[in-house]
Amino acid sequence: MTIVGAGAALLLIAGVLSGAPGLVLLGLLSLVTTGLSGLWSRRGLDRVRYERRLGADRAVVGDQLELDLAVENAKLLPLAWLATDDYATDGLVVVEHPLAASDRPGLGVLRNVWTLAPFERVVRHFHLAAARRGHYRFEIVRLTVADLFGRGVASAEHHEPATLIIRPRSVPVQGTGGQLVPLGSRRARQGLLEDPVLFAGVRPFQPGDPRRRIHQRASARLGRPVSKRFEPSTARHVLVALDVQTHPGPHWLLAYDDELVESLVVAAASLARRFLADGTACGLAANGWTYSLARTGFVAPRAGADQLTRIADLLGRLSSTASVPFSHLLATLPGRLPSGCLVVTLSSRDPATFGPALRRLRSSGFEVRHIAFGPRGPAWVARARRLGIDATLARLEPDWRTSDALTVAG
Repeated sequence: MTIVGAGAALLLIAGVLSGAPGLVLLGLLSLVTTGLSGLWSRRGLDRVRYERRLGADRAVVGDQLELDLAVENAKLLPLAWLATDDYATDGLVVVEHPLAASDRPGLGVLRNVWTLAPFERVVRHFHLAAARRGHYRFEIVRLTVADLFGRGVASAEHHEPATLIIRPRSVPVQGTGGQLVPLGSRRARQGLLEDPVLFAGVRPFQPGDPRRRIHQRASARLGRPVSKRFEPSTARHVLVALDVQTHPGPHWLLAYDDELVESLVVAAASLARRFLADGTACGLAANGWTYSLARTGFVAPRAGADQLTRIADLLGRLSSTASVPFSHLLATLPGRLPSGCLVVTLSSRDPATFGPALRRLRSSGFEVRHIAFGPRGPAWVARARRLGIDATLARLEPDWRTSDALTVAG
């Protein structure tokens, strides 16, 4: 028996012996409170279930999605005071209940207090505002049961992971004309590559043809081996190479201009959207962290409706600081891209820092075009042209939050 329980028992005995009803009542109330407190400390968290439901695991800046929190007390013992601390990435915007500061770096906490009757389930509805691009995660949930006086008597933590990727905005691209946006897939009379989608008939089997190229039915019908023949294609591939670094100097200084980074990301998403809408196989590379083991972000050029989703997810996870120098990223591209691919670089820095890498790409058979961005964009366009690199200027006006178009002009 605890000291409080022993004191309550003494009060009850003294009240009975002295015939004082007040002492008897006080002793009984103290014993009941002490007993309930003991029950809550031992059994309070038994069969308590906490559930978090996100309306979606993807959103775009400007969206709003539902967040439902549910607590169930699946036992006979009522809970007079149950606190739930749901830890999430700092910066996540809960419209009705902003995150409070926590004792864990980089995490805020969504605090709620509940009162639950026996076998009661309570659901609370919140909304998340997708205010900033990013990779947000929910971590642990701490449940704390207290007595009638609000004193914590039992606490437990549960790992309830969940992630939310907020993708950047994308806006229409204006002023590009026919020089920036390449043509998509089309038939051609001659070409270096054959498109397996464009079947053109059969031809006699030639030494060196792979087995999978043999047309089995035609060979059986003709009595001799024949191979499939395909028409060549001028399918165009484009890679948007994004330079996340916004400050001069070594990338490991981790200095960055937040507004400029977000503008670059919106510009990259808008360019990719435009290329894909025109039927071009588009990909993305960026010299930033993406919550993976890879030091850089990369999506291989592809066409199709789901490609924009892959690119938007990568941009949503992309860090605001550079992981490697931009020139290092460009040096890895020849082994990852098809021959003749158009590489469109997007940067807010002096192109002289990565000009040699661009020239090496061009000498390796790739077409290179540079898009300068930021307050010194006109100067960087002139610098790139002096280096012999085709360059143009891009702007988002008035800013990345409210701009309705990406303007690309010479």
